[in-house]
Amino acid sequence: MPVYIRKNVSYTPPSIYNIQLEDDNDYLLDPDQLRDILPQPYRMINKILVQLLDNVWEIVEGKENTILAEARKVRPPRLEEPEELPVFNNATALKESVDGKYIFVGLPNGLAVMETQTQTQLHAWEEEHAEITDIKTYLISPDWHLIVTVDDMAISRLFLFAFNHIFFVKALNENSPEATSKILCQKCEASKDGDYAGLVLENTGSKEVWFEVHKLPVEGWQKELESIAAAISKQKEENEKILAENVEDPPEQVEGQPPPEQPPQESPRAPVPESTVIEQLGVKFSQPSVILKVKPPHKLPLPPNGSSSVASAISKVDTGDVLGVGTNHVLSSAHLESRDVMFKHRHDSMLKYLPEEKEDFTLSATFHFVNVSRMLTFGLENNTPEFRPVAVMVWWSGSPHLSQYSLLKAAGKDIEFKADIVWPFTSNITCSAVSPCTTHLALGLENGNLVLWDRQLGLDKAVLTVSDKSALRSVRFLDPCLFPMDQPHYPPYPVSSATFLLTECCDGSQALFDTCDGSQQIPRCIATEPENDDDIQTLLKVIPELPELIIYVQKNGSLYIKDIGTGAALCQVVLPPTHSLQSPWEPIFALGGGGNFLFVKAEGTEETEEGEANDISCLFMYNLKSYRELEPYWSREHQKKDLAVYTDLDSRISSLMQERLQQQALRKPHMQNRWGQLRSELSMIQQAHAVPLDSLRITAPSSIHSSHEEIHFKTTKASVL
Repeated sequence: MPVYIRKNVSYTPPSIYNIQLEDDNDYLLDPDQLRDILPQPYRMINKILVQLLDNVWEIVEGKENTILAEARKVRPPRLEEPEELPVFNNATALKESVDGKYIFVGLPNGLAVMETQTQTQLHAWEEEHAEITDIKTYLISPDWHLIVTVDDMAISRLFLFAFNHIFFVKALNENSPEATSKILCQKCEASKDGDYAGLVLENTGSKEVWFEVHKLPVEGWQKELESIAAAISKQKEENEKILAENVEDPPEQVEGQPPPEQPPQESPRAPVPESTVIEQLGVKFSQPSVILKVKPPHKLPLPPNGSSSVASAISKVDTGDVLGVGTNHVLSSAHLESRDVMFKHRHDSMLKYLPEEKEDFTLSATFHFVNVSRMLTFGLENNTPEFRPVAVMVWWSGSPHLSQYSLLKAAGKDIEFKADIVWPFTSNITCSAVSPCTTHLALGLENGNLVLWDRQLGLDKAVLTVSDKSALRSVRFLDPCLFPMDQPHYPPYPVSSATFLLTECCDGSQALFDTCDGSQQIPRCIATEPENDDDIQTLLKVIPELPELIIYVQKNGSLYIKDIGTGAALCQVVLPPTHSLQSPWEPIFALGGGGNFLFVKAEGTEETEEGEANDISCLFMYNLKSYRELEPYWSREHQKKDLAVYTDLDSRISSLMQERLQQQALRKPHMQNRWGQLRSELSMIQQAHAVPLDSLRITAPSSIHSSHEEIHFKTTKASVL
């Protein structure tokens, strides 16, 4: 049948509402549909290859974006070309002295001392298999230093440095080689003046951890060092005499005559060096003694009361005068077991939904030696000078309690006693700091809060929120001279009491708080949470002579110096390309000469022609005063400020007397005004006596003359006496 098609016919296009949706299976619209669908297993292989290609492309694109972002960043200046020191290439620890004159260097086989200015070795103490990994120094006299070390075998030792000589005193936890269980030292620190030393010890056999305080005989050490000084000075006088005898002029010879015969003389005596004198003396130093032992708090659930009867259990319970940790209670084991059975019976169907217990973590203690304050038990603060520690504060990891133990109790056989004060908090404590004068106490909690206490007044100053999603990692008090405001003083004590608190969270954010009274201002954020984990900063140390600068290290091993106030990186401490930091979290470095010199231990290897790896680790020194980027900070002058409000008794009395004298000029007009008021008061009383006694009703006062303090009452039948 023929088909007729009309020519020149234009069809009306469909309405926009009647357009059909595109067909995904139409190969004309999707070019990928031009190919037939692959059969299995080639279809699965094709999908895997496509997914792999997409993942690789995302990785490449992410790296390109990271490189582009790094290129767009403003790079801080670089501190390059450090001086390589020929000594101590195998250093395992570095620590500067309090006065900055010396650098104490830990070695794989002992301890050494280097002078900061000349970088020369003064003395060394050697012992095999004693690799020093941690060093802390304290000044017990203007020229004598106390050194506390911990080696890789967790053995803590005490040293004294005087007369350019290292004296070994004692190993605080020395273990015998035959012992099956060892006593290891996790941490060892001393008080500011070296009066006490605290150790966190662990028994490898029983897995028990405890905290000990040792009383250090500083006065006895000073007397013993004085005897050595006397022997050295005596030997110096003898050496001067020996040198004078050796340089005497020979007798004069007359011309033309043979020289006179000289009697045979003995060989000249040599002067004795100081090191020989010290070794010949063989002084034995006084030994420290243990005065306190603290065990960690019990894990939940608490142990039951082991008493056989209720009466004996009640007799062992505390009086309740001091808040405790809940270990002394009257609940017996049978009572706790019955409650446990009842709980499981009632909630048996819900116990499977309980969260799993956390993994065991390393239990450790953090402690601070503190001076006298109003937080101490009554009567203990008058038995020691105000600048000497009288108590120790201890908190354990994973615990919300801060305990305070007195150091003035008589040390007898029982060195384990209860805490004098226990402070409970709403969350576990993660970090803490005490101001240098021990007046202020700052505690960082796991919930991101910061608690600030004034120990001198016994009051909490503030509870501040640092972070809502991260725990605090560290907190430290900065120098009070950095506080810019002239905050109101404590009348009549003209002493400033404000400073900054530098906080650091686990997520890498950093903030500044102040310690002003009643200050609840928003913290100053100096570092936000980094997007890249390699940019997380670890704050290490404030430069002594430049309190506004701090050294920090990043996860990638880069070392920087930043301004605390602005949070901006001033410069980068750059090592040679062949070297790197030994550890990005715990680098080996020290600041000497009041912050003038920066010593950094760097490790590196190079391949020899034979293909062997050669160790080229060394010690580098940076002269920070020679860099132009730090010149504005060296030129600033910092006024010394004391953070403590109440210093000592004499200053308090003098402040009160000055306030009394200043108010003397104001007393005369006050007295004259008072005598004038007495006349008006007397006339008022006389008028009151003149009122008739038959009055019974009292009316409201008609007029009040505040200037003359006269009050007129209209009364009818009552008399006012």
